[in-house]
Amino acid sequence: MEAQQHEKLSQLIEDLTTSGQQVLNPEKLKELKKICKSSDDYIKQVYHLIMMQLNQEHAEIRLSAFQIANELFLRSHQFRILLISNFQEFLELTVESDFEQPLPPPKEIAQKLKEMAIKSIEQWHEKYGEAYKKLSLGYHFLKQVKKVDFQDLGARTQAERMREEERLKRLENINKMRVNKVDQEMEEMSEEIQNSLVELESCFRLLLPDVTEFTCNNVESQYTPEAADQTNAASCTTSGQEDVFDDEQPCGSKDVAPLPLASSAHEKWKSDNVYQSEDSEDEELGHSGEEFIRNHGFLSHNYSLDLEIHTDLKIKENEDNSAVINSVKDLQRLLTNTYLPTVQYWIQTFTKAGISDTRLKCAIDLKNTIDAALKKLEEMNIDYEKRQRKVMKATDEDDDDDDD
Repeated sequence: MEAQQHEKLSQLIEDLTTSGQQVLNPEKLKELKKICKSSDDYIKQVYHLIMMQLNQEHAEIRLSAFQIANELFLRSHQFRILLISNFQEFLELTVESDFEQPLPPPKEIAQKLKEMAIKSIEQWHEKYGEAYKKLSLGYHFLKQVKKVDFQDLGARTQAERMREEERLKRLENINKMRVNKVDQEMEEMSEEIQNSLVELESCFRLLLPDVTEFTCNNVESQYTPEAADQTNAASCTTSGQEDVFDDEQPCGSKDVAPLPLASSAHEKWKSDNVYQSEDSEDEELGHSGEEFIRNHGFLSHNYSLDLEIHTDLKIKENEDNSAVINSVKDLQRLLTNTYLPTVQYWIQTFTKAGISDTRLKCAIDLKNTIDAALKKLEEMNIDYEKRQRKVMKATDEDDDDDDD
């Protein structure tokens, strides 16, 4: 009879802890309690079976085993004595009191087991702490030594906090090493990148010169202050020759005589129009308008002229600009494949490390400059010549030499 009961207890513990359910089967749990009430020997057997299941490397099995232990702890003095006698191991397997022995996966179930165990141990201490000294010692050990916050629903133990601190410290060290490496790369490559951008801009100017670079210096030089002074001086000389008896007067712009052609044309226009009537004036203006149209290439007023201005820019590669375009292609490949990914990595490294000083600003400015140069190159719409790869073929003489 007793052998059957022991076998029955083993089967019940196995079924309850390996069901995969987070809630115990009420009927089987009730049957287990009924057997344990009949004898302390059954309670000892159940205790050992529960500790065996708590040592399994699966959080779901441990969770179910702890729920059985909690039910018996609240109902059996004998079970409380047995569990508290090995309370340290029990804490390691449920609360993760040992930093070097983390709870097994799944992680979500392990966290639930830890929260449930901490909450239950607090209830055990409130109810049985005065009667069981080891229980009280275990509770204070968790609270004072392991720094378990029993009011924290997340149930973060000291082990968890230490792991989190170590993880953050490792991450900080990694970021610091990466930042130092990036600082060295920026110091070595920034000038090289700037030189490539300047070279690319020079190629742009050779392919498409800027209109503002062409100025009418010769025309402007004719109207310099020195030239104006010389004109005034010449006018003064002419005026002096006309009236040698006049007193010397300062020479200015008012003394400059009007151009002869303009004066004669003006006088002629006045003399021709003194005796003309209003009708003749209208007729003259009409003839002048028609003459103006004929002189400028317009034969009639009855048609319009539409002009199509193409704003699309397109540069075609030829023999004259082939060398410049080859340089542009090499610089484009260098910027796209090497410099731009490198600068983007610099920005990403500084951002992850929480750096927002001038180093990040310089990296962002450099990236924007590279993007602008590549965009300008794209807008130039260069039509590259098709290039054919030349394959060198061995001649018959070379074959003969190889045979020899």
